[in-house]
Amino acid sequence: MDERYSVLFQPIEIGGMWLKNRLVVPPMGTGFANEDGTVSERLIQYHETRARGGFGLIILEVTAVDGVEGKGSTHQLSVYDDRFIPGLRRLVERVHNVGAKVGLQLYHPGRVTSPAVIGGRQPVGPSPVPDPIWRQPTRELTVEEIEKVVEAFAQGARRAKEAGFDMVELHGAHGYLISQFMSAYANKRTDEYGGGFEGFIRFPVEIVRRIRQLLGFDFPISFRISSEERVPDGRTLPESIEMAKRLVREGVNVLHVSIGVMESSAFTSAPPDMEPGFNAEAAAAFKKALPVPVIAVGRIHDPDVAADIIRSGRADMVAIGRQSLADPEWPNKVATGRVDDIVRCLSCNEGCIEGIAYWGRPSITCVQNPALGREAEYAAPRAPRQKKVVIAGGGPAGLEAARTAALWGHKVTLYEKEKALGGQVNIAVIPPTKEIYKEVIRSRVKAIEELGVEIHLDEELTPGKVKKVSPDVLIVATGSKPLIPNIAGVDRKNVVTASDVLKGAKVGQKVVVVGGGLVGCETADYLAQQGKEVTIVEMLRHTARDIGPAARYFLRRRMAAKGIKILTSTTVEEITDEGVKVRSEQVERVLSPVDTVVLATGAEPVNQLANASKDIIPEVYVIGDAGKPGKILTAVEQGAETARKL
Repeated sequence: MDERYSVLFQPIEIGGMWLKNRLVVPPMGTGFANEDGTVSERLIQYHETRARGGFGLIILEVTAVDGVEGKGSTHQLSVYDDRFIPGLRRLVERVHNVGAKVGLQLYHPGRVTSPAVIGGRQPVGPSPVPDPIWRQPTRELTVEEIEKVVEAFAQGARRAKEAGFDMVELHGAHGYLISQFMSAYANKRTDEYGGGFEGFIRFPVEIVRRIRQLLGFDFPISFRISSEERVPDGRTLPESIEMAKRLVREGVNVLHVSIGVMESSAFTSAPPDMEPGFNAEAAAAFKKALPVPVIAVGRIHDPDVAADIIRSGRADMVAIGRQSLADPEWPNKVATGRVDDIVRCLSCNEGCIEGIAYWGRPSITCVQNPALGREAEYAAPRAPRQKKVVIAGGGPAGLEAARTAALWGHKVTLYEKEKALGGQVNIAVIPPTKEIYKEVIRSRVKAIEELGVEIHLDEELTPGKVKKVSPDVLIVATGSKPLIPNIAGVDRKNVVTASDVLKGAKVGQKVVVVGGGLVGCETADYLAQQGKEVTIVEMLRHTARDIGPAARYFLRRRMAAKGIKILTSTTVEEITDEGVKVRSEQVERVLSPVDTVVLATGAEPVNQLANASKDIIPEVYVIGDAGKPGKILTAVEQGAETARKL
């Protein structure tokens, strides 16, 4: 045991249940359940892997207690009928067999769903107030219906206990139904279920009381609560603590302290803009006020941060959420002092939270862990026969292809024309808050070195070298280059690309950035931080639409604070001596004076090697930006998928 982190591995009791350590995998929607809401083998293997990785407690994702209006997604894990018990029992047994305790989070989305998910019905809530994100007309629950939902939660808890779960958790956070009743933000009722503290707390209290009637007081109940909601009329920290006190008196055994609702989800799924462990002080306030254990939540990825939270007494346990997706072996590595071996979470949300909720993916994935949801496949990787694989390009796609191909048993050689591996990630990490993306490269370079991949730096792979090496497979991951738009004056000396800027090109004081996507906005943010006067010109109606909502929220906030001017629905007509001629709503004007024009207008593939090698090598694959410029997640997925199929 590494003594620096021994505090994380002390046992703890929750309502009669003993945990071997203080490390919790919190509930995170996966999309791994079967379409009918039953447990799939894929879901079992996902949780089994994290239990084997050393976590003391695993809490299953949002699980529907109501099969009519209580689903928030099409593949919603469910517990609203006894027919779900056998599958849940199989999962519990498998998790128990590898040493972890397991809880089930009971949930009803309330207004946070859509008719398409709940059979064409209107979402329901405490009041007929639509969620501001989902914007669906919402029907107010009657008192009789509320009583039925209370019973649905209680019966869900009964089924969980029958399935062998060690505890249940009531999801009273993030703007779902229980949370909606607990706050004036969503609850406008004037009857006994609204109007103030006693009305707001009534619904969750009735749920806890009914569970205790059914199951007694020897079955632990966790309550997940948002410390504060950070929206108008939303609950504050002192109000949340008072509600938690009442819930504990009624029989709640542990508080799982998160933050935010749908409208403030940039904090719930905090990007790198937020400090690691940023919500721990809120957890500390709950711990000071309550006689039961508290779980802290919020970008707790670093073992030093986690240990400090426990050692300082701010919380009794820590939720290692997105980090457990990136590296399910986190506890084992920390316990044995292999901290440098941890594959670190980026807090990017691309494949997990926002992957499902925003980008429309059917299930979660991870930039840092292509094995996520494919645990069985990666448990025993083996190719039908070993091949000689040559990879051109050492960016994310090439590195992941090299790692996976070597893992599957192939003999891999990688060529990179630059003096360092990393590709465009090496400049993507330069804007504010992006340094964490170095981990995309660091973890993969470490892996391919350990797997024996032969690496050639400062050496471009040419068709002649391909012919000389004569591999069985050539994977082209040579990336992309900036796309230069057809704009008059684009060849002027004061015009540079965003890539040039991040590599250190000189930029004047007054700057126009052409293009307001991810690259343009982050480059503008970078320049404004240096004191430049920056204007973004974007032809679409909105900026940063290719960025997830959490990172976009903080990026826009920084741009506004730095005084960056933004012109949307505007096109650049010409770059002249006087400045930049733009057109908006048929009105033409000149932005002047302008010292430097920065182009952030997209990218185009660099893949000439593929065409030149098709007559030399039987198998040629083009991946990542070399095929179609896109995001790191797509590049990594293509690298892994291509290598697995060799």
